[in-house]
Amino acid sequence: MPSTHTPASNVLSLRAKAPASPCKIVFVTHGEGRGRIVATDKAFMDRLRENDPEMVSQIRTHRTGSGPFDFRDVGLIVFWLGDPLRQKYPQCYAEAVQIEATASIYGIRVINSPFGLSNTSKADQARIWNPAGLPSAKAERADCAEDLPATASKVGFPCIIRSDDVHCQRSVAIAHCAEDVARVAATISFPAAVIAFIDVQASWRATGDETSLFSRYHHKARAIVFGGEVKASHLFFSTDRIVGLSNSVFAREDTPRRNFARRFGLGARVVSEMIDADLVHFDAPVAHADQLVKAVAALGLDFAAVDYSIMPDGQPVIWEANPYFYLPSGQQSVFSAERQAVRRVDETFDWMAARLKAEFEGALSAGDKSYAEPEMVLLSAAN
Repeated sequence: MPSTHTPASNVLSLRAKAPASPCKIVFVTHGEGRGRIVATDKAFMDRLRENDPEMVSQIRTHRTGSGPFDFRDVGLIVFWLGDPLRQKYPQCYAEAVQIEATASIYGIRVINSPFGLSNTSKADQARIWNPAGLPSAKAERADCAEDLPATASKVGFPCIIRSDDVHCQRSVAIAHCAEDVARVAATISFPAAVIAFIDVQASWRATGDETSLFSRYHHKARAIVFGGEVKASHLFFSTDRIVGLSNSVFAREDTPRRNFARRFGLGARVVSEMIDADLVHFDAPVAHADQLVKAVAALGLDFAAVDYSIMPDGQPVIWEANPYFYLPSGQQSVFSAERQAVRRVDETFDWMAARLKAEFEGALSAGDKSYAEPEMVLLSAAN
């Protein structure tokens, strides 16, 4: 009989789940050549081996495309996959859907459902967040260059135009008029997201405090949400309106030539002030953390890094939730020593491990997970 395997419908053979108590956490990751790899998982596991080897012994990895998923003794499944999953990695999405559906038969808890991982394009996030009243920018999707002018007019000017399904800051432009849209259309990748530009810096300037970093620079804050808890991550400043690591003052100044020049110029004072603000942000409780928790939950996710700006009253403007974020070891961070990056990354990974352990223990305490096993299950990725 010819094979009927397609991304939409597949027969997933099951390996028997033993009746013994579940004792494993399984991370589902991309198989070889099936998706991009970020440094976060290796850095996290390195810290876990150093700090909690017993927990490491409870973790195993399943790589997509490597064969049937082994459900024996599994207490928790964590989908650590690139996003938006369905749009960018359809084969991995189809397999993840099958794993989750079978896990539900066994009563196994999953973190970051493949359906939630498919809600993270810029337009989809806005579609979910705006009606829920979460503080975020309006956004619309343009599927091709011909659609871009009308989409930009609908969103209004000025607007941000960028790839709809990429988290990094490549090919991001601000359009102030129809002529700008025409120029951007020739260079942007589609589908594109057109996002209303919210000038947070102008709001700070309107307070009359011209000395504040928030009045003098654009900024982006990040916090990590996991299971309803929130941990601050970083605070970057930039002269550019769209702020990321690559265009932040930290990245620009943390080069041998600029570092040497800064030590003898006025730039040292500004960078020092930014480092102090970044340290305060990391060590302080996140203001309005409930808004970030609601934003992640609304997408159907349990775990994500949330990028946002801070208004003068402390309210966030949420830009995006990234469930597959880049967090290297502290030694690899910009201004590692000055920003105490080793301590901060270690604390972040320890916090993540504590949250993961709490989710695992909660899953195990939910009751007996032994169910009768079908020999195989026919599952549809569409369902």
